[in-house]
Amino acid sequence: MELYDILHPMLELSVSLPAIILCFLPMKNHLNGKGKLLLLWGIPTLILWCVGMGWLCWRLRYSTKLCMLLTQVLLLLFYCKAVPLSRWKTVNVFLAVCSVFSSMYNLAILIDALLFRRSGVVALSLNSTILYVLLCWLLLGILCYPATHAAHWLLDEVEMPETWYIFWILPLVFWCLNTTLRPRKYSTLYTNRVMHFYPILILALLGLMLLYYALFYWMARGLARNMRLAQENRLLQIQSAQYRILQKNISDTRRARHDLRQHFKALQGCVESGDLSRVAEYVKAYGESLPPDTVRPFCKNYAVDAVLHHYAEQALLQQTDLKAMVQMEEQTVIPEPEFCALLGNLLENAIDACAASRTPRIIRLRIRQQGKQPLYLTMDNTSDQPPVFDARRLVSSKHGGFGVGTESVRITAERYNGDARFEWKDGMFYASVMLVPQ
Repeated sequence: MELYDILHPMLELSVSLPAIILCFLPMKNHLNGKGKLLLLWGIPTLILWCVGMGWLCWRLRYSTKLCMLLTQVLLLLFYCKAVPLSRWKTVNVFLAVCSVFSSMYNLAILIDALLFRRSGVVALSLNSTILYVLLCWLLLGILCYPATHAAHWLLDEVEMPETWYIFWILPLVFWCLNTTLRPRKYSTLYTNRVMHFYPILILALLGLMLLYYALFYWMARGLARNMRLAQENRLLQIQSAQYRILQKNISDTRRARHDLRQHFKALQGCVESGDLSRVAEYVKAYGESLPPDTVRPFCKNYAVDAVLHHYAEQALLQQTDLKAMVQMEEQTVIPEPEFCALLGNLLENAIDACAASRTPRIIRLRIRQQGKQPLYLTMDNTSDQPPVFDARRLVSSKHGGFGVGTESVRITAERYNGDARFEWKDGMFYASVMLVPQ
């Protein structure tokens, strides 16, 4: 019997293990190589903590509630430190997991009251505690796929700070409701028809929370799809404009080639007459009437070339000196639409910064890649005002949130195991991007 009394608080505290594992599942790409280290050291340490604190609760006859609260606080601090994401995102995930597991605890209380018909203050029996632990591990198995796919996608793709600033209220409200509705005495559950409505209420709260997250995921998916279509439409418009320019150049070249026969006949007549001065005058006049040279391609990839020519034209119109040195393969290192969106965001930000600049407007773009090696992209542009950085992210000068263009570049680079960095120095803004071939 004494062994059972010792195991009881240890088992109650052990639900922290599936809870923290569920917290880390959506963060698999953000651990910076810490995943195996956390697995090797974190899990055994947490098990030892639960065993030690459980023994202490048994020895001092303390309730596990205070130890559980302390464990949650320490796990939250460790979680925020281990995951290199914004605190708002990590707190949102942690509160969501706590809210779901609090529903499991209420369900365990209900099962305890149904099976053993107990009285007095609510305190799970050993059998109910074992069932509670099994329910938590079962929940981990059920939510494993959504956590590693849907939740992972949300944390990576939804970069609207206002969303995460207020989204934590939902799991906190559900956690408070679960805690408030939890009966203090078993007799409350046996009063009137409480036993009939209590399970419905618990499951309804859990279902509402999961439904809310599912709706948020589907809404975010729709918004991301619309943004991707907008980017692709914008790329198509740029390509169409470039295609029209190429068509005009082809027509000019065809017309010039057709007229060239007539010019040869005229020159032949001048040569036969022996009047070389007329030949020189004719050649000079003909050279001045020739159309401008065909637009020089920046690279072999047509879509990337179209983006570069589009922004080179805009830079020319606003009297910005744009020079691009591009050395890359015909096939882009990441999907073509995403690479064009990344390049377009950088060029658009650079042109906007130069437009607001009073100093000489300069943009220098360098893209270098050889074979299957990573692609390195650097862009330097004039920028009179230093940007504001918040946790390594740029705050937009157009609105109160983070810069959408630079944030999109950073997310794209990280998604494909690359890196993106931005800095400002002495009136120049420097952007550096590394992309790993897929």
